[in-house]
Amino acid sequence: MAGKRDRKAASRNQRNKVRRRALFIVLTVLPLIIGVTWFNLSTTNVNNINGYYAQELLLKDVEANREALRYQLNAARDGYISDGGMPMQSALGALDPGFPIALKRITTTLSPGITELKASLLAYTVEAQKAVNAALAGGDTSSQVSAILNTTEFKDTDEQFSLSIAAAHLGSALASKRGGDNWQIMVVAELALTVAITILVGLMSLTTERAIGRADVSERARRQDRNNLDTEPFTQIIATMSDGVMVVSSDNIIVTANPAAQAMLGMQTRIGTTFEIPSDATVEIRKSDDETGRATVSQSTAKVAGNDARIVTIRPV
Repeated sequence: MAGKRDRKAASRNQRNKVRRRALFIVLTVLPLIIGVTWFNLSTTNVNNINGYYAQELLLKDVEANREALRYQLNAARDGYISDGGMPMQSALGALDPGFPIALKRITTTLSPGITELKASLLAYTVEAQKAVNAALAGGDTSSQVSAILNTTEFKDTDEQFSLSIAAAHLGSALASKRGGDNWQIMVVAELALTVAITILVGLMSLTTERAIGRADVSERARRQDRNNLDTEPFTQIIATMSDGVMVVSSDNIIVTANPAAQAMLGMQTRIGTTFEIPSDATVEIRKSDDETGRATVSQSTAKVAGNDARIVTIRPV
């Protein structure tokens, strides 16, 4: 019986080790992986949102410089050039190479429409440069500027540039909204994962504690089996003795009692009850025919299953 219990206990201990290792992984490795992954994703998402915001500012600058250049070119067509043409050159330079240079500083994902805007901007500035050169050529420049502004090439590139700016604004707004939605999803997912991990840890902890409890019960049963094996020969010896004999633990708990002791003391000899030797070393016992009498009580020390114990002997007077 004890051997079977030992094998079961060993199997339980092995399963408990596996559970504890799994619990360790859940408590340390899994949250770490999730935390690092969530941090990387959230950082990327925040950077993209900031990138979309920066691109939106660039689009506003492009739109403002385009309007400034158009104003200066229309004034030049009417024969008026302010500050020697510096404002129109400044507006043109802010578009190209200003916009491509500023765009290179953005390392995050570009919003939809930015690449197309860059292409249409370059085509527009090529035609606008012709008008600026004509305005700064000297002499009667108004007719030359007017002729360039009325060309199909300039009108087409100007219209395409305007449409590209509008499309880029829309793409940037949609990208920013998508970034915000992704952030909300990540927050909800993080909360859901936290709750799931908490529940999983609780379940694993409960399972492990139950397994440890079963192992403790099995260990106590094995100890009892060993005690029974250790005391079995002694129990067989005292079973035929006429004197009452009991094995009492160091804390006065009855471990075993022979039939003679049970007949003398009755319910007082139940295993697990407390027995203390009276100060006068005598006890009242039952005799045959419902008579009572006195008996002397003596004790000696012993080892039972490796534990300190006392052998109590009861002899009728």
